[in-house]
Amino acid sequence: MDLFKPDAPWSKAASGLAVFKVGTRFVLHADDAELRTMIDDLKRRHIAFAVELGLLESGGPGTCGYGVEGYGNPTAVESVAKRVKALGGQIDYVAMDEPVWFGHIVNKVSKSTGTGCQYSVPELAEKVAPKIALLRRYFPDIKIGDIEPVTGKGPGGPQYIEDILTFEDLLRRKTGDAPVFVHADMAWAAPGWQPLLETLARRLHASDARFGVICDGDVAAGGNEAWIDQALQRCRAVAADPKTKPDDFIVQSWEPLPTKMLPETDPGALTYAARQVESWFQ
Repeated sequence: MDLFKPDAPWSKAASGLAVFKVGTRFVLHADDAELRTMIDDLKRRHIAFAVELGLLESGGPGTCGYGVEGYGNPTAVESVAKRVKALGGQIDYVAMDEPVWFGHIVNKVSKSTGTGCQYSVPELAEKVAPKIALLRRYFPDIKIGDIEPVTGKGPGGPQYIEDILTFEDLLRRKTGDAPVFVHADMAWAAPGWQPLLETLARRLHASDARFGVICDGDVAAGGNEAWIDQALQRCRAVAADPKTKPDDFIVQSWEPLPTKMLPETDPGALTYAARQVESWFQ
């Protein structure tokens, strides 16, 4: 929460940031004062607000999708929209949490007792489109994007990239203009991701959707500074290759590292990574 103090030591990183994204859990479980503080500070800084959100519904225990990433209870999407609206906020972007991977590709999910539903791609689009319509009732100008893994390790592969692109096309037909971006959650350590990323980048650049890559490191890197350094090295290499150069970079972690956000001058802080990435666009 120190990020949202007026004198928080990340003024340079904040000034170059286009969007600040949080997870669903923060929106639903932060207290009113915390959520309002974040909303108000992002407005003051002229930074757009995004939520990473599972748009697939799960039933109770024993049903597919229960306890699986990308799924939520039937009221979760509206609860997020209602809460932000009630506190005076505006959700500018929703980043769908890997619907093709967890909704279509995956059956057994590692580190979970749950199973994916393995919907067909058209079924997946049918289930997601009403949630987008619901979000637009609260925020008519909201923009929807997608996050999907890119991995050279099965069940990923060329057909999976085609499934992502088919899903995006079906959603455009059903919703009018979604999604506006696809961001790649890279399985950096699994060999074989480069040609898949090249295909995704080329196809998205030929469409109206923005192509992005999440800059992250591994816990095994060995501490905050090593994690940040690894994340920057990875995205710097992607940026240097004209076949994979992204429109968007996303500095993000869902792991125990890094353990601090501030200050932006600390090579082990997440805002330091954001500042370095922003400098590539200057």
